[in-house]
Amino acid sequence: MTKVVHVIAIGMNKDRIMESLKTSGYPIQKAYLVVPESKEFETIAEELERVLSVLVEIEKISVVETEVFGSAIKILQALKKELDDGNRIFINATDAPRTLMISFYITAQLTGGKMYVALPKYERGKETGISEIVEIQVPPLKRIGVDKINILKAIYNNGKVVESINNLIKLVEGKLEKAKAYMAQRAKMSYHLKGLENDGLIEMRREGKNVKIYLTPLGEAFCAIN
Repeated sequence: MTKVVHVIAIGMNKDRIMESLKTSGYPIQKAYLVVPESKEFETIAEELERVLSVLVEIEKISVVETEVFGSAIKILQALKKELDDGNRIFINATDAPRTLMISFYITAQLTGGKMYVALPKYERGKETGISEIVEIQVPPLKRIGVDKINILKAIYNNGKVVESINNLIKLVEGKLEKAKAYMAQRAKMSYHLKGLENDGLIEMRREGKNVKIYLTPLGEAFCAIN
C-alpha cells in the first residue's frame, strides 16, 4: 500500500513543527526527521520522536547544516527506497535553518515531492499558532536520459572521477571498439559529456594528455535518487 512520507526539518521550535503537521491537513504514515548535528537540535528531535512515534513510523537523518549538497544527498539516499515503493513525498520546511532550506529545495526538485511551510501567527508580538500552510512551487529539474544517467553512475561507482574518456567508455560499454566503430563510440560519449557539463553534473579537466571527468555535487545528487 502506498504511504505518505513526510520529510521534516528539525529547527529550534518544536511546537511550530507539531502545529504545522496538524494544520497542513496532509495525511502521514511515515516521517523522516532531518537533524542538524548539534545537541540542541538532537534534543528537539528526540522530543518530537517520542510524540510522533506513537502515531507513525520514524527515521532520523543526521546532517551537517552548512553542507547544502551533502545534506541533500543524505536525504535523497534515504528517500530512494520510498520512491521505488511508489510512496508520496511531502517536504516540511517550516522550521528549517537557512542552508537546510536549500537542501530541501534540491530534494523537492529531484523527487518531485510537495514542499510546504507553515507560516506562524502572531498576536501582540507573540507567536500564537499557524496562520496558513503555503506550498512552495518547485520547478522540476531538466530530465536526464538513460544514457547520461548510466554515465553519471559509472563515474560515481569509480570513485567520482574517471581518468580519461576512453576509460569511461570501457566502464559504460564494456570495451573499446576498433576503427570506425571506436570513432562513433568516442563521438557519442563526447556529445553526452558536453551536455552533462553544461548541466553542471560533471566537470572535465585536461591533465597531461588526458581529460579527467569529475562528478560534481549536483551530479552525485542525481546518482543518489536514480
